[in-house]
This record gives sequence, structure tokens and C-alpha cells, in this order.
Amino acid sequence: MKEIKNYKEQLKSILTKEEMGVFTNDRYSLVDFGYDYVDCGEFKKAFQLFSIGIRLNGNDPDILNGLGISLCELGRLRASVLILEKATELYPDDAVILANLAGVYWELGDYESSLFYYSKSLAADPKLAETHFNLINLYCEAGDLFLAYIACLNFLNIDPDNESAIELRDDILLNLGISIF
Repeated sequence: MKEIKNYKEQLKSILTKEEMGVFTNDRYSLVDFGYDYVDCGEFKKAFQLFSIGIRLNGNDPDILNGLGISLCELGRLRASVLILEKATELYPDDAVILANLAGVYWELGDYESSLFYYSKSLAADPKLAETHFNLINLYCEAGDLFLAYIACLNFLNIDPDNESAIELRDDILLNLGISIF
């Protein structure tokens, strides 16, 4: 109990009074606040919240993922990889964690690992549109337009009316030198 009191003191320096009131009634709200801070670009605050969250809620997948994202956004890519790899060991079928780990590897320029984890993410949940787009764009950046095209077709098999995917497919075809008209 003393530990929670110490963390509450730390949280008072991070959270607003309103957020602190919510946290008092729902300790898990810390995760929501952390992601809110990520969304508004306050990565240091998000990191602090997720760090406290680890101590209060253990190895929760949302907290580990948020901690990894925060570290990545703070430029601590290697630390982010370590956290997200640990999260994938604990939660090997969590498509979001796998996709975020892939994104960090992409930031590091490790295309092979990035492709591996994007593929694992899509195997866990083939309906994640953002992961499909990331995989397609990674193939494009790596200069493998044919695989980008195949990945785009795979996504269009799942979501045939996705206008962004259709445009991307057509752009890839044009870059391959294939006329779409």
C-alpha cells in the first residue's frame, strides 16, 4: 500500500486534478491517459505514466505496448525494441504489439525484422488496415515493388472497396511501368 501512495505522489506531478480523480476510482485509467499523452505528442509524460503502470499493473500488454511506443517516440529505439520484444514473448499473438515492434525495426532500418513482424501481425489479425499499409510502404521503401503490389492485392482481397489501397495499387503499377488504362 505504501508503494501505491508513493506512485500517487508521482502521478500528481504528471496528471491533472481531473485525471487524478479518475485514476483514484480506476487504476487502469492510467493506460488511457498514457495513450492520450502519446496522441498529443507528450511522450515523456506518456513514458512516465507507462513506467508507473508497469509497477502497478505488472506486465499488462497495453502498458508494455505504450511503454515501447513512448520510448520509440523519445528516440530510444533500442530500449523500445527490448520492451516490445518482451511483450511479444508474453503475448505472441497480439497483432498491435507485433506491428509496433515492426515499426521500430523499420525506424532502425532493419527491414528484414520489420517485414517479419508485420507478417506475424497480419497472421494474428489480417484485418488491421494500418499494418497492411505499413507493410506495403515498407516494401516500396525497400525497392521491392512487386511484393508491395502483392501485399496490396492481399489487402484488397480483405477490403476490396478501400479507396486508399486502390490508389496505392495503381501507383505501384505505374511505378512498375504497367499502364492501368
